[in-house]
Amino acid sequence: MKLNVKPDINTTDTYQKLFSKLQCQDANYQSFVKNLAKYHFQVKAVIQDILECRSMEKLNAHNEKGRALLTSLREELDSLDLYGKETRDDRFIVELESQKHLLASLLREFRAANVSTLFTIEKEQRDELLQSKMEGEKSNVRLRKPQVKKDGLLNATTGVTEQLLSISRQLADTTQRSQATLDSLVSSSSTVHGTQSELENTAGTISQSSKLLNKYGRREFTDKIIMFFAFLFFLAVCLYIVQKRLF
Repeated sequence: MKLNVKPDINTTDTYQKLFSKLQCQDANYQSFVKNLAKYHFQVKAVIQDILECRSMEKLNAHNEKGRALLTSLREELDSLDLYGKETRDDRFIVELESQKHLLASLLREFRAANVSTLFTIEKEQRDELLQSKMEGEKSNVRLRKPQVKKDGLLNATTGVTEQLLSISRQLADTTQRSQATLDSLVSSSSTVHGTQSELENTAGTISQSSKLLNKYGRREFTDKIIMFFAFLFFLAVCLYIVQKRLF
């Protein structure tokens, strides 16, 4: 079982999409796109290396490198999510959703490549074990050496099986952490939208309050003018009465 996942940036639709995104004049957006694309293709290259390796030592080394790149990719996604929330730019939200799907696809390919390579290594060791057994039946003198080799291959096969189980558990844990991260991002996005709605409602209430205060201020000014003219009228009446009584 062999998967053809070797990335080719020059002939795939991924490169065309990446090129169109880089036409944007926003330097921050371009930086996020470039970094995410870099990690994406690096993980693709590691997956191809895993499919081509035929020893447990190299497989473990490729797995360690792949997990480190996936961790860096998740951290870059977290930074993209945080920046998108701060700027409230729809481009970053759309890009984040697209990168979530790419990350899930990469995890599936990474796991499938590991399982395929482990089965291939185990099959080759079993074939070697059977071949040594057939050669060992030719003579009693040669029986001891193949027997030792047989025991070593049995131990190696057992070790491969244990490695397969260990890697499967690690990949399952990685998938669970990725799912938890995606759930957290969705929850954070919902919280941000809810906060935005509350702020908009609060802004509307403040605007209405400001209008009411301005209206009450105008009424107060009008009341002062009316009171002033009423006072003048009162003084005029008093002066008229005094004048009539004195003269």
